[in-house]
Amino acid sequence: MTKNKGGFVLGAIIGGAAAAITALLFAPKPGKELRDEITEEVNNLLDTARDYADIAVEKGNEFMDVAKETTEDIKINLKDTTSSIKTQFSETTKHVGDDLKKAKDDIKEKAADVKEFASVIAEEGKEEAAAVTEEKKSAVEEKIEELKDSVEDL
Repeated sequence: MTKNKGGFVLGAIIGGAAAAITALLFAPKPGKELRDEITEEVNNLLDTARDYADIAVEKGNEFMDVAKETTEDIKINLKDTTSSIKTQFSETTKHVGDDLKKAKDDIKEKAADVKEFASVIAEEGKEEAAAVTEEKKSAVEEKIEELKDSVEDL
């Protein structure tokens, strides 16, 4: 919207200057007076152009100041965000490390439990095997005795 107003104002000034120069050129005045009026109009146009140039420089400086402030704000926000992410990453890394250590300890504990259970099962298996072996040995000895008795009877 400002761009359109600036264009309109500039067009109005240029159009007004052209109209003024045209009017001066076609007005029935002596040469010296006409040249003075043209010089005065040109000076007025130059003054107006300088005013617009000063306004443009001022607006440019304002835009530059706003851009610098915005850039500083963005830098501060980026630093804050980076710091926050770094802190979150550090905390997450610590939690993951703690969780891994806990899982490792749990696995060691379960492995020890399984080893102990296997040892108990192995011991029970040995005892069971010894009992079965003893039982079978007794049964075999009985059969041997029976056979001896049978052989003697014959």
